[in-house]
Parts: sequence; C-alpha cells; structure tokens
Amino acid sequence: MHLQAINVSKPKLRRFGFKFYTTAFLKKTVQGPVVLTQDNLNGDKQADLMNHGGNDKAVYAFSTEHHNYWKQKLGINHIDYGKFGENLSISGLNESDIAIGDRIQINDCILEVSQPRIPCYKISFEFKEMSMLNNFITYAHTGVYFRVIQTGTMTANSPVEVIYKHPDKITVKNLFRAYFDSQFPDQENVMRTAIAIPELAEAWRSKMVQIVHRIDLYHQRQNKD
Repeated sequence: MHLQAINVSKPKLRRFGFKFYTTAFLKKTVQGPVVLTQDNLNGDKQADLMNHGGNDKAVYAFSTEHHNYWKQKLGINHIDYGKFGENLSISGLNESDIAIGDRIQINDCILEVSQPRIPCYKISFEFKEMSMLNNFITYAHTGVYFRVIQTGTMTANSPVEVIYKHPDKITVKNLFRAYFDSQFPDQENVMRTAIAIPELAEAWRSKMVQIVHRIDLYHQRQNKD
C-alpha cells in the first residue's frame, strides 16, 4: 500500500439547493509533513461531533482504486483526493482484506482499524447526486476508520505497511455488509465474532449487540413454535 495524499479541512458553510449545512466533509490535499495527534491530523476538524471524530474515528482512509468505479458510475473524468471525505488517500487499501484490529504504519505513525464508515447524506450533496448515498452503501467499499496507536508525523508518497493482522480476520467489508444486509450469508457469525473483538469501536459493538439480541429472540420464538 502507498499513501498518495493527506487531506484535511475545517468546517465550512455549504449549500445544496435550498439546504444550507455546515460540514468539513470536502477535504483538501496538503503538502509537506503533517502531524498526527491522538484525535486527528493537524488542520483537520469535524463539524458534527456527535457522529464524527473521537478516538475511534481519528483518521479516515479511502482507497484510490475505487475512483475508477465511481468515475464510470457517475460519468465524470476526475475525482480529487479528499472528495470522499477521507484524510488519507491510500492505494492498495482493500476493505475485503483489512480487518478490525489490524495495524498499519506510515512513517513513525501507527494506526489501528476500528470500524467501517457509515456514510451520511452529505456525500450525496457533495457529489450533487441524490442517489449517491444509497449507491455508496450498496457498493460496500466505504473506507476504513482508524484509531491512533502511536502519534507522529506522516508525509504523502510514503509506504503503508501492515505491521499486525488480527487473528479473527473480521474484514471491514464483511462487517459493513453484516450490518447493512440482512441477507448477508455470514451475518450472524460475523457479528458474534466482531462483538468479542476488543479493538472494535464501542459504537459498532453496541450496534452489533442490538442486532444479535434480536436474532436471538427470533431463534427463541422459532424454537417455541
């Protein structure tokens, strides 16, 4: 994997049609070394602190390989780094391979996979395409959130090394599909395994626990019948 770009932004007032909203969604690429703190990259802020930011979502990464899919899907010729709201634009980042609890190193910074990304409506506004949110969820390659294990300084055009693979191998894509797709064949097993992984973000653990509880109630009712 390779870090192609580092992107940051601060909250700005944006407009889509008649709707005004404050967001730091659209990131801009920055040059030179960038300091990584425990909470985020220097120069990066979030507008909606209820749903964004915090230790479990300190850094958001998105694969540059997905650009070709979206250029074709949207009928556009170019997508800037940071357009998907990502802090790190990484080539070779694969949600089908990278798993909860895996660790990567960029320069002297160490990051740990904490959860998938659940996109919000703002992605439709930023791409000026109202179907974008649903299409993004359906594609199920929505990027990766990391917590910071070791702070430091990172620079674009640096190698990204996987330094630890979690033994449970609950990939970001499978966890995302288990949450959004009730027909996902391995849904129950993925969720039960994920709940027991200490590295899983607490917000996602809570979501999984609720769904697994409903599944257990369903099984109990089936057994009574």
